[in-house]
Amino acid sequence: MSSMQMSGRNDIPPVFSISVDDPQKVGDPIRSFTMYTVHTRTTSPLYQKSSFSVLRRYSDFLWLYETLQFNNPGVVVPPVPEKNILGRFDDTFVRQRRLGLEKCIQKIASHPVLSKDEDLKFFLESDTFSLDMKHRKTDSAHDRGGLIASIGQSLTGPRFHETDEWFDRQKGYLDSLESQLKSLVKAIEMVAKQRQELALVNGEFAQTISDLASSDVGAQLSQSLSGLADVERKAQELQMTQSDQDMVTVLATSDEYSRLINSVRLAFSSRIRTYHQWKHSESELLRLKKSHEKNKAQGQNQGDRMSYSLQQIAEAERRASECKLEFEQVSKLVKQEMARFERERIGDFKDSLHAFLEGMIARQKELISTWENYQQTLLRRTEKAPGQTPVLSS
Repeated sequence: MSSMQMSGRNDIPPVFSISVDDPQKVGDPIRSFTMYTVHTRTTSPLYQKSSFSVLRRYSDFLWLYETLQFNNPGVVVPPVPEKNILGRFDDTFVRQRRLGLEKCIQKIASHPVLSKDEDLKFFLESDTFSLDMKHRKTDSAHDRGGLIASIGQSLTGPRFHETDEWFDRQKGYLDSLESQLKSLVKAIEMVAKQRQELALVNGEFAQTISDLASSDVGAQLSQSLSGLADVERKAQELQMTQSDQDMVTVLATSDEYSRLINSVRLAFSSRIRTYHQWKHSESELLRLKKSHEKNKAQGQNQGDRMSYSLQQIAEAERRASECKLEFEQVSKLVKQEMARFERERIGDFKDSLHAFLEGMIARQKELISTWENYQQTLLRRTEKAPGQTPVLSS
């Protein structure tokens, strides 16, 4: 009973709680960059401690993405935010990038395959990451000229002819989804920009009303105008807050999945790479067999030479069998990853829309309450001064 309970505990996947905080600009004015503090808490026995923190820059996250992509063919690796040379130290951009990096590393750590990758452990745990990187010998895409170069290897060899209609259907679906998400991102960016412009107009109007209230218009009217200016300032504040929420809810999720589609395509490409490896191993096997038969026909395969030739063929058959099995396993894994992509996409959009709507409703209620309080204030002033024309009637 005790051993069964222990086995059950071992089957429980480790829990990761990761945050990316405290962006700090470091370096000289010419070669400056932003450093982030990555805090990790985990129940995984693979780590030396259950809680630790390290400093990482954007290029380190990019290295991790490329390395995990190469290490795990068929797996859809959550992407890091895109590079941005201009405005990369702007407060809004840094805030959005921090959120993007945090979401990326959280999803990587929650993935059943990626969470066990040694390079993730190295990224999260190493206190001397930059120094270790110089001496670290790894077979990652980073050391082979980058991810694009590694995927480019899949384009060599015989032409790939798709035999599974499922993959063709998914490619068409991804193209359509990417187009829709990009259109949604542009629309939300436009709405957020319009909210910011409206907020500025609210602020300018509030300042104009406030200036008017400070002029010689009488005490009661001055108080009423001051109250109206306060309402407009509140409207300005809520519009700016809503604009920020547009960016971190629906826009952030749409942008994330627009980029994640590229990771799905890379998983598809890694499958093609394993196909070429399989066909290359079969070609090598065929070459060895032909050479063996030729030498045998010429009487050149005698004794040790015959034994060595047969060993080469046996080894080539083993490699071809392994490569075929890997192609089949990667094909199956890609389908599982696509199903996971769909489940998470639906869940993430549902959560972001819920947060967006809840926030908008709350801010609209707050603005309505502000207007109602202002109206009640005007009515009370009217009741105290009978015979005067109210500034705002009910």
